[in-house]
Amino acid sequence: MNQTASKRLFWILLATPFFKPALLGVLEGTDFLETCFDLWRMAAAGVIVLLYLYEMIRQRRKPTAVLLWLCAYLGFVGLSTVLHGSNYWAILNHVVTIVSFCMLLELSLRRGPMVTLDMLFYPLTVLILANFILECLYPGGICTGGTYYYSYNLLGIDNLLAPILIPYMFLTALRSTIRHGDLDWVSYCMLGISTLSLLLVWSATGLMGLAVALVFLLFFYQRRWQTLFNGATAMLSGVGLFFTVVLYRLQNVFAFLIEGVLHKGLSFTGRTEIWDMAIKNILASPALGYGIAQSGKVYRLRKHKYYHAHNVFLEILMEGGFCALFCYLMMLASSVKQLMIHRKHPYACLIAAGLMACGVMTTMEPFLDSNGLMIYALIFLGYHVGTLISGQDTAPLGAK
Repeated sequence: MNQTASKRLFWILLATPFFKPALLGVLEGTDFLETCFDLWRMAAAGVIVLLYLYEMIRQRRKPTAVLLWLCAYLGFVGLSTVLHGSNYWAILNHVVTIVSFCMLLELSLRRGPMVTLDMLFYPLTVLILANFILECLYPGGICTGGTYYYSYNLLGIDNLLAPILIPYMFLTALRSTIRHGDLDWVSYCMLGISTLSLLLVWSATGLMGLAVALVFLLFFYQRRWQTLFNGATAMLSGVGLFFTVVLYRLQNVFAFLIEGVLHKGLSFTGRTEIWDMAIKNILASPALGYGIAQSGKVYRLRKHKYYHAHNVFLEILMEGGFCALFCYLMMLASSVKQLMIHRKHPYACLIAAGLMACGVMTTMEPFLDSNGLMIYALIFLGYHVGTLISGQDTAPLGAK
């Protein structure tokens, strides 16, 4: 094995434990494997944090703005969790997993864009191929588990496939475009398998993200409508859907699509009721919210057997209040700013379209924990889009 290959393997080994199959710990007899993955992730997180701190000191780097805002957002969530629940392990695991993963993205990007993209592509490709095969072999799921006895595939319940597969589709397209200038046969195969995987489970959340992905990819390689997909439209899509669907309930306009195609009710499987309960609880504790749902003190949504608010902005307000929401939006804004600077470049268009698809999906599901790591990856790739374009580390020694 040559030196370049061994270095790539090092980064892949650091990234892989962050993509633990959700089936582990649910399927009988997999507890040991789950423990191994957890220990592997903890060890990887320790190495990543030490490497990041070492480079900060040695190269006199300051943390990037996107990482600082992420830490501030998680800091408020952590503070609220401790104040309301005192489940220190839950919040520590939550924060360390997300922050160390994002540090890993920045460390690998300094070694070159393809190091980062390969680091994410290879372990996810193996998991997605295995998940697709198992979906075909076990159409109803491999087993049932969890509070509501959902059917589990390798990568989790139906709704948990989307935050992995949709960002992966854009990652695959981006990797192939950087390397070949177009989609290669491997990319076509993996895009097809990802699409079929989502169609097989027929999750409304995943289908909405898939629709955005397919429309974009159909036009992108013909160089049409690229300017429609930029950082601003990506952010506005999520915020716009929050106001029109979650707050003002204008989904009746799309009744033909929701009821006729997706076969869902206009309440989105009871989500409108959940949103109403969430808003009521947010108004009772607007500044800091109630902490993460796994904390010791359960907020009222869980008395109704709902474990999250089924919307990214409502969930952030529930977990960390308006303080956390402000920091989260600033994290997004720092990424959007860089995407707008490079908005005419195809790499920026790809990342922006990926964020737009995720913005549509997070209207129905928050994906703020480790299930949404690939969404965080798109946010950080957006911030570092200049590095992707130049092939060199363009992040300043001080935070932008």
